Amino acid sequence: MNKIIALDIDEFRVGVVGYGYQDVRSSVYSEVKKNNLQYLLGKNNEPIYLKNKVGKRILLGGSEKEITWGLDKLYSRRSEAYQTFGNPLAILGDQKFKTYIKTILSYLVAKRPSLFTEIAEDYFSCSLCLGVATESFDRLADIERQLADEFETVVDGTHYQIRIERVKLIPKSLGAIFESKRNDIHLMLGVEEILAGLTYVIEINDHSLTCDSYENGELIKSSKVTDGLFELAGNVVQAYQENEGNHPAPIFALDHGVVYDMLVTAKKNNPFVVTINGGQTIDLTEIVKKETTALTDQLIDYVNSDQDIQYADTILIRDIPSETINENTVNQALHKMGLSCKVFNNKNALGVYLFGELFWKSQLNASIDHFEDNSPFPMKPDGLESKVNAEPLPVEKSLESSTNQIDSELPEATKQKSHHRSLSVEAIFAEQSELLDFLISNDKE
Repeated sequence: MNKIIALDIDEFRVGVVGYGYQDVRSSVYSEVKKNNLQYLLGKNNEPIYLKNKVGKRILLGGSEKEITWGLDKLYSRRSEAYQTFGNPLAILGDQKFKTYIKTILSYLVAKRPSLFTEIAEDYFSCSLCLGVATESFDRLADIERQLADEFETVVDGTHYQIRIERVKLIPKSLGAIFESKRNDIHLMLGVEEILAGLTYVIEINDHSLTCDSYENGELIKSSKVTDGLFELAGNVVQAYQENEGNHPAPIFALDHGVVYDMLVTAKKNNPFVVTINGGQTIDLTEIVKKETTALTDQLIDYVNSDQDIQYADTILIRDIPSETINENTVNQALHKMGLSCKVFNNKNALGVYLFGELFWKSQLNASIDHFEDNSPFPMKPDGLESKVNAEPLPVEKSLESSTNQIDSELPEATKQKSHHRSLSVEAIFAEQSELLDFLISNDKE
């Protein structure tokens, strides 16, 4: 069976989860410079401090331009040093989107070939599950058919052929529900039980803060609350230029990308400091706190305006580790209704991966008794993201079809597991019976 690779895609970062593997990479790329001396070292002689930082040289079949992707950074202080493929959540299915996905797979096949099924030497296949924005399921089905393809690629001089056997695109918010119920999946509960109840999923991605609500797995409402992380970085830059906060008069032209990188790489409760050069840093902590407070207030206003949220069984938030949404403030607002939220990392593709496992059942039987040990572990809570249209989307028919397919497959796996257990129990009883007969016969003698 083909191994599953799950991706949580966005313009500037991508979350990757495979069997026993989890990572978050920068989505940006750079054109390979012919005078880049680090490549003269050769990949076998590459210094340790450069590994995973310089990325891999990738030339897709049919392309004339070789790029470097998989960089261990999101930005450069040199303007225009790095480029993006655009916002993949807004350009689903177009050529840049396909190039973006193929580039990620090219990087992974060279870095971690064990994530794929090896067909022959340098020839690999996989099943692909993508976490995307909330879209019409009919449109997603068309894109899935387009992505199921085979392509050639050259990575660091080595030729590979990759076959994408199957593709499934699901809303990131739905993946968040599966991630939150991973223990229930481990217990082999049915999909109806996993998706039961009214669930709200609040996500922040690179370009939007959204709120989706699901009732028993059916998308009821999808709303964009405000802009996302990149726009938040822009607000910080503007406030700095207007000389807000506790810092000297601005003399540097801050770049949005520099501030974005600072936001997504900072740890919770740490100061927000940007390095300009070897002798100059700027502390933006006060400005960031002001902007994230304003963003949280916008979310609270939305929550207070939603009359149905009082009936929610579960409220999930996907945010970055440094917390753009103040969890305590949100919980204070929810506490009035007897509710609270759970926070997850917005770039963890674990929920998307779990959906793929259940949908295709490709690895479930093999790992049914060791699911928790062999599957990737979730990242630490703290993160948010996803882009959505402002109006509710009709998805009940497609989602019901997917749910029925998953649910029809699970009982069989459960029966197999129960059958194996019953055989084990019978064997134990038989062994105990023989031992008892032996002891009784010896006692008579």
